[in-house]
Amino acid sequence: MRLKILILTGILLASLSCTSIKRRLFESNKPVNEQVATRIEEKKLPSAATPIKEVEEKLVPNSEGISNPRRYFVIIGSFRNQDNALEYQKQIITEGFRSEILKNEMGLYRVSVLSTDDVEAAREDIRRIRSTYPKYFDTWLLIQKK
Repeated sequence: MRLKILILTGILLASLSCTSIKRRLFESNKPVNEQVATRIEEKKLPSAATPIKEVEEKLVPNSEGISNPRRYFVIIGSFRNQDNALEYQKQIITEGFRSEILKNEMGLYRVSVLSTDDVEAAREDIRRIRSTYPKYFDTWLLIQKK
């Protein structure tokens, strides 16, 4: 009896495994752009209509001791390492963004693509970026503490 159960369990596991393998083989035969589109749909990335993350932080003056007088910043990337922030900044500049790097009190480097005193302009820019550049779906708003 135990032997029959073990054999049936083995057959069941083998068939489940084959189904998974078949699915992977079928997906690997799809063009890469279809595979990526399928994965993006599965992740259900936020859209331009998704609520905007807003974080209030105190910023540190830059190396010249000058602090940015603006209150609202559209953040497109955040890094612990300044070199990584600089590399990312170069990348987004090639895509047509203007950028500055901000540092907060905890030592994180924020890559900003807009600084303004108009909160609605900042929110609208975030919506525009999200809809025009889906890969920047996680763009958010930094509000500078005074």
